[in-house]
Amino acid sequence: MKHLNNASEIIYALSSNMVAQIYWLKRCQILRPGHRADGAIARYPDQAGVMPYFSNFAALAMLEEPSCFPLVERYLDWYLRHLEKNGTIRDYSYDSDLNFKTAKPDSEDAYAGTFLSLAFNYCKKAGQTGWVKANLPDLKRVARTIINLMDRDGLTFALAGYRVKYLMDNCEAYRGLADFAELLESLGDRDASYFKSMAEAVANGIERSLWNRLNSCYHPSKTGWIRPGVNLKKFYPDAACQIFPVIYGLIEPGQARGSNLYQLFNSYQPNWLTIKPPDYPWMILGLYACLHGDFGKAYEKVRYAREAYIDTNSGNWFCAEAAFFIITCASLLQNRDKWLFVQ
Repeated sequence: MKHLNNASEIIYALSSNMVAQIYWLKRCQILRPGHRADGAIARYPDQAGVMPYFSNFAALAMLEEPSCFPLVERYLDWYLRHLEKNGTIRDYSYDSDLNFKTAKPDSEDAYAGTFLSLAFNYCKKAGQTGWVKANLPDLKRVARTIINLMDRDGLTFALAGYRVKYLMDNCEAYRGLADFAELLESLGDRDASYFKSMAEAVANGIERSLWNRLNSCYHPSKTGWIRPGVNLKKFYPDAACQIFPVIYGLIEPGQARGSNLYQLFNSYQPNWLTIKPPDYPWMILGLYACLHGDFGKAYEKVRYAREAYIDTNSGNWFCAEAAFFIITCASLLQNRDKWLFVQ
């Protein structure tokens, strides 16, 4: 076997871009020890709007750098400190003096699910079981937020006051409950089996209610008995939502369904590699390609995003996009032997 001619350059570029974007995310975090706002991760370094759903991804990406573990814990603490009585969390906006205003969250199920997955990954990577044990009551309160949003079909509503069940949200809710159940099991907590059964209920609801057997793809949502038709030529939500069952482990990328969905996505959305401003880059697609072993396309997604968004300082580059850029780079580096070597 031999390296591709420019393999060393690619490795260097991926590593340096990861470091640069982790630094960029660190600049998004409010660090004010002793202040209630300490640990919050904003969408941009120069703006103090905090949407916890996006912040969860930012903190997850920061786990790629061990020196960031204490910063991630500060964010986890910020999140738990700002829980509402029912375990949900609102969006926050801080001014220069850290006075704040709040707004209704975009969703409640996805916020909770991605936070639980973050807590699981923090414990797994940093080995901080002490933090988890100290915060188990609040973590269980977050998990029960998802359960309180579940309907009889197993699917979760986006918000208690907004009775729509989205495929994307439900995939994130499933993963959060499954990760939390695994975390509890590792701690010997007797509630592990309960939360695992709730995760399975969400997974079963997705399969029964959102899988479209006729067209071999997923419905993007369900409202009452109504499931909208699917037009894969429409990027969002119809085509974009198809990636989430693989991203969150509901189906395997190598199995027939996963492979077919990836082929369909590439067929109907051939320009996903070169999404450009003013649209959001959808860096999660880089991770999606990695999961399917399509590392060449994942690398091209990273390379193009750097040129079109990072180098141009586009306003559509925010903490969640930076997060999936980092996670995609990490996957490319971890799997370097699978694509940077040729026979």
